Amino acid sequence: MDDSGSELIAAAAKGAPEAFKEMVKIHGPRLFSYLAGRLRSREAAEDAYAEVWLKVWKALPAYQSRGRFQPWLFTIAHRLSLDMLERESGRACVSLDAEPADGSAALPERLDSGEPGPEREALARQQWARAAAVLERLPKEQQQTFLLREHGGLSFAEIARVMDCPLSTALARMRYAVLKMREAVEEHHA
Repeated sequence: MDDSGSELIAAAAKGAPEAFKEMVKIHGPRLFSYLAGRLRSREAAEDAYAEVWLKVWKALPAYQSRGRFQPWLFTIAHRLSLDMLERESGRACVSLDAEPADGSAALPERLDSGEPGPEREALARQQWARAAAVLERLPKEQQQTFLLREHGGLSFAEIARVMDCPLSTALARMRYAVLKMREAVEEHHA
């Protein structure tokens, strides 16, 4: 498949369910990771994830590939998450570290650490919690830029288009986010 996935997109646009499933399989994990980081609630991320894919399914027949599919997908996710955050601004969010009501494992426990063992899992949970706490303290624009870059895998030019800002602004937001996160890590290890 080429970088844009044009053959897959064309097949899905014609209503091929297998092509659409393949698109979800390819782009779904990064999309969910972005939404979970952005919305800070597993339930909200699941709702947004389903809604984004529904919007994509409906818009695919009119989609005109002017580049990669992923920035278009993340533009939809970004706008939807902004709408959801605006609607939900008065409600409390559930931590990604919280145990779900259905008894399943919390999100950090379900992520593959790459190495087996309880020590590694405990360290990963601690690092996840520290990173989430620092990310939470960043200004919203820096959070969004960081999440689009790290979870979405978008280039800075794509982030600038998604966030409707100049490239230099997207680069600066990422720089400040990384510097603030680095400071927090250094303070923790001091």
